Amino acid sequence: MKINRNALAALIAAFFSAFSSEILCADTLQFGVVGSPIDLSANVSETLLPGNVTIFRDSTPLFGTTPDPKQTAELLHHSDTGVNPSPHSNISDAFASSLAESNGNGGVGVSQLIFGRPGLSGNNIVRQMAAQSLWTQTFVYNGTPTVDLKLHLQIPALQVELWGIPPFRDNPSFTETAQASARVDTVITHADGTFAHGGSFEFGLREFETQIPDPLGDFENFADMDLIGTDGALFASLQEDFDFPQDRVRWRIDNVSTEVDLGVLHKGDTLAYVYTLTAEGTTHGFERGYDAFLGDPFGVDVVGDNLNVTVSLADVPEASTSWLILIGFAGLIVWRWRACLGCSVQPTDSPRQSSTACPCPAIDHVGRDEREP
Repeated sequence: MKINRNALAALIAAFFSAFSSEILCADTLQFGVVGSPIDLSANVSETLLPGNVTIFRDSTPLFGTTPDPKQTAELLHHSDTGVNPSPHSNISDAFASSLAESNGNGGVGVSQLIFGRPGLSGNNIVRQMAAQSLWTQTFVYNGTPTVDLKLHLQIPALQVELWGIPPFRDNPSFTETAQASARVDTVITHADGTFAHGGSFEFGLREFETQIPDPLGDFENFADMDLIGTDGALFASLQEDFDFPQDRVRWRIDNVSTEVDLGVLHKGDTLAYVYTLTAEGTTHGFERGYDAFLGDPFGVDVVGDNLNVTVSLADVPEASTSWLILIGFAGLIVWRWRACLGCSVQPTDSPRQSSTACPCPAIDHVGRDEREP
């Protein structure tokens, strides 16, 4: 089950804005920012496309959790269609798995290889599985100085993989996909009830098939990949595994960490963030499939030091060099004006006038004209 993260973030912000008295029982951070307990959920789904025909869907939410004692939401769905081709798990059936824990640990994974039809009749039917782990937390601020909130993320290793990629196709096809991504969405509710988007973040990989026409009228077919997100440093460990047959392509990224600027809070503001891990894939079967993992949905490999929020005073802009130049130029103009004003009231036969030129060229020129015979 895929969650509309923007709508959910807005709903959460509105909820906690209306019931902020409950938040006041939670932890207080620096500068008086009050953070709520963490809500989390594990979600899995299996769907037939087009038409979004639901085969299976389940969600396990937990509300008001704390890192200690640890609380866990987890789901494992076994599909009745296809097998698990990935060595990432010893489960034999195709599956979707989600894990979310209150200490920030979690992971998602999907894996499905179908030898026949994906279901129902027709040649254009696609089977999709998705797993999603979600955390959300809200912060209320009633202090005076403007503050900035940052979220520390420890993103686990991810991989995407396609199985049974044919070297040729007789028509374009975009149905074989595998995707794993991490995302943060933030909504800020101001004291007057208006909403604003806070900081956001997205990171991951999407693998898919690409076709190029050949001279014989067919299409050369190969696996392609897109980067999700724009922070190039996070993709430094990106690599493709080459020890597979040509019809199997896997891309991987090691675990990474980053800081997400959630936004700036003024007195009376409420901020809610949603952190989501998603793994999903699609296939139309006939000996084709996929797997996608982000972290370990079975809890063996644990992610630590995740979802830590820090609060600092917001940066106050300093006077730039250009402003300093303008201030100095204005001071020079004032000095010249006052000097010229003194020249204009002096007699023309003043010893000072004759010995020292007036700093104002216009007045000095007039004085010389008056002294000429």
